[in-house]
Parts: sequence; C-alpha cells; structure tokens
Amino acid sequence: MAVTLKDIAVECGVSYSTVSKALKDSPLVTEATKRKIKEKADKMNYIPNNSARSLVSNKSHTIGLIWPAVDRVAITTLATHVNEALKQAGYFMVVSIDNPVRAASKFLELRFDGVIVFDEGESTTLPEKITNNIPVIAYGVARELPYPIINVHHNWAMKQAVDLLIEKGHQNIDYIGELHTNDIRQIVKQETIEKYCEEKQVNYRLIDSGGLTEMAAKQAVKRFLKTETLHDGVICGSYDIAMGVLHHVDELDLQKTIVAYDNIKQFNSIETPIYSVGVPAEEIASSLVKHLTRSIETGSENNPEVIDLYPSLQFHEKK
Repeated sequence: MAVTLKDIAVECGVSYSTVSKALKDSPLVTEATKRKIKEKADKMNYIPNNSARSLVSNKSHTIGLIWPAVDRVAITTLATHVNEALKQAGYFMVVSIDNPVRAASKFLELRFDGVIVFDEGESTTLPEKITNNIPVIAYGVARELPYPIINVHHNWAMKQAVDLLIEKGHQNIDYIGELHTNDIRQIVKQETIEKYCEEKQVNYRLIDSGGLTEMAAKQAVKRFLKTETLHDGVICGSYDIAMGVLHHVDELDLQKTIVAYDNIKQFNSIETPIYSVGVPAEEIASSLVKHLTRSIETGSENNPEVIDLYPSLQFHEKK
C-alpha cells in the first residue's frame, strides 16, 4: 500500500500539516524538522501524489512536447534544451512522437499545464477543442494559427547560405535536402534556394536526400556520386544531412565549401571545416519556454502571435 503523508506524520510524531509543509520546503518548518521528515519519507519510500495536488492547485507543472522524431541529432538536441529550460522554470516535460492531435488530447486529459508542438504544416495544426482549453505554442514557419508560433526564418537562413557561397566565389551550388515532403519547413528551404539563386543568377541543383537522417543522406549522395560530382558550393538542409554528405566528402578528400542548416554545438566537434546557419537551439528553447510559461502563469488565452527569431551564420573549424 502506498505511503501517505499521514503515515509519515505518525512515524515522526508531528502533524499532517507539518509533514506537508516540510516536503514543500516551507520556511514555516525548521531545518532540523524538515531534515527529519524528509529522511523518514525517503526511508518509507514515499512517492508524492501529484495528481491529487493538481486537483487542488489546478496545476500539474507538466508540459507536453509533441515532437516529430527522436532519430535526428538536431531534433533531439533542441528537445534536450527545451527540457532543460522547462526544468529551470519548475516544470516537468513529457515527450510524444504520436499524432499531434492524439498526443495533445491526451496531454489535455492528463491535465498538463501546456503543450509545445513542432509545426510541420496543416497536418500538425491543433484544433480549437484543444487550444481553447490549454496553452499551446508551436515552433516552425510563420503561418496563421490560433496559437503563437516561434518563427526561425528558414528563408533568411537559406539566403545567408547562398550569399556566403557567392562571396566565396561559387557560382554553382548544390542544395541537398528532403525534396518530396509536406513539411512546410523543408518546402520553404527548397523554394528559397530556387528563387534566391535565380535572383542572384547562380546555377543550382536540387539533390534529394531521401529523408532527414544521416543514413538517408549518406545513401542518397552515394547514388548521386555514381554518375555526377558535387559542386564546390554545397548547402545541406540539416545537421544530419550534412553528416551524411561529409562522409563522402571526407572519404573522397573533396574540397568543398559546405553550409548546413541548424545551429547546434555538435558542429564544433566536426573535423572538416563547415559553416552552420540558423537560430541557436538554446535560443529557440528559451523562447518557447518563456512564452508558454508566461501564458500559463498569467492565465491568458492562446492568440495567433508570431514570435520572430533570426538566424546567424557561424564557421566551425576544429583546432
């Protein structure tokens, strides 16, 4: 049978109220008594009943994160930063890679305080029956939604990448990314490359990575290199795609200027010199958590606000 606060109170010879306050680190209980109660609670294997607490306070201090996958470095890195930011704000994070509407419905049913959703387009839009009842924030591309979205300007990032390659003297550019997808983020990257290269009168090719994982990109580039050679200026649609491309660049000792989307610290450990472009993962996480928790704590309704973050370009060369 589960140990209760009353059981601990009896063992310690104090009131139920004192035990409750001690376990919440209340200043109304002396440090000596707190220590005694906490030690007894640990010894008795006491587990807090957060469900009961949430019924009283109407807060679970739990946030649901709806994420697309856990097999991509950039995605898991961002999720890790979100988790850390939520922890610092006093919240616990639960991750789901299920269908967004199904996942959000379950989070609402479990009385979570808020939801963060990785937005890929219409298929990930949460309906009003959910968003009218729980604070929500999305991460992705600016579009009309009934809740706020963090816009990291994928288009600006691609323009920065093209401008850099032009500055380096490259008039022939290869973009390697997922071309056949409904993911609005990947569509924006591809369309920006096409339009901006034409505007700048730069020759470009689009090479399908076959997915967003390192393995998919590695296999796609291997097939491409059987009949073609890569241009000296290369833009990769993600960190994971870049890793698949670098496998062949390093193996064949090719001299390329490579710019990869995503701004994560893992780029610093790569042997081959490479540029990265995007909003730092820590900044994205901080903004997501700041705006969501503010909405939770103020009790404000969801609104269609677009929160802009702007990408930066960095050079990575292992020393």
